[in-house]
Amino acid sequence: MANLSKREGRRREIAAAAQAVAARDGAEAATLRAIAAEAGMAPNAVLYYYGSLAEITAAAVHASSARFLTRLSEAADTGMSPTVRLAAVISAGTTAGLEDDAFRILYEYWTHSLRDAEHRRIQEELTRTQQLIYERIIADGTQAGEFFPVLEPAKIARTLVAQEDGLVMDVLAGTASSDDVLDLVASLASALLGLDRNTLLDHIISRNFSNAP
Repeated sequence: MANLSKREGRRREIAAAAQAVAARDGAEAATLRAIAAEAGMAPNAVLYYYGSLAEITAAAVHASSARFLTRLSEAADTGMSPTVRLAAVISAGTTAGLEDDAFRILYEYWTHSLRDAEHRRIQEELTRTQQLIYERIIADGTQAGEFFPVLEPAKIARTLVAQEDGLVMDVLAGTASSDDVLDLVASLASALLGLDRNTLLDHIISRNFSNAP
């Protein structure tokens, strides 16, 4: 058990090194040699813990995805009203998610899902979980009489996730501001759920302000 624990610790260190290189220098720079150097190991030693560079990058992406989903789950506090939960999840899934490198790493490796089955599985799981979080909020809001959805909850949830994905990419690329993102997502969510846009946006801004360092 001690050896297994030590091995798992090393694997996590290597995945963290891959995350650090990808966030700082980009996915293309995250070579086996660069990751090994970041981890303070020799390349052949890294391959003792992972069978290939592809396995390392998949572990790095999975860890980033898990961190992001934890953030969303924590934001979806069932003790809050559905409207406030919606604002919290929108905040966590867009501009507040830029507080660490999880977003950047996920986007750096997004194109790998076009060719790599494991990356595709991670991406599908991420999208599915994001959608389910929104679906639960929409269902609760509808039951509470706060939301008046114009489409099926699953379609609204998938649309919001897709909107967030594209807009966060724009923020990372420097072609959109955080304010632009919040305004657009709040506008779309309000239109789809029969909410007052300004009320929702106020909740989102308040959430972002309270989470500011």
